[in-house]
Amino acid sequence: MAPSARLSGLQKDVLALYRSILRETIRKDRRPALDSHHQVPLNQLLHSNSNSSTSFARDKFRKEASLVKRSDFKTIEYKIRKGQKQLKLLQMPGVNLVGGA
Repeated sequence: MAPSARLSGLQKDVLALYRSILRETIRKDRRPALDSHHQVPLNQLLHSNSNSSTSFARDKFRKEASLVKRSDFKTIEYKIRKGQKQLKLLQMPGVNLVGGA
């Protein structure tokens, strides 16, 4: 097994934000299913191409990441702060979806 590359602090911040957003959207997507006593499989939430909050968040995150150069630290830091604010909004009890249809 090859040793894994060490991640910089900024890379760790980006990955932590990505994981937090995915966790929250999965929780939000599962909430209606829990209310109807029908459990949605985690694998379906992560890999679906539907209009779920999880797939929207994943696609949006990757789109934003592709628009920024790896060496553009100021923009990356800005987008991390922006993402953290959006995560706080998503964590509010009244918010049900990340993206609108």
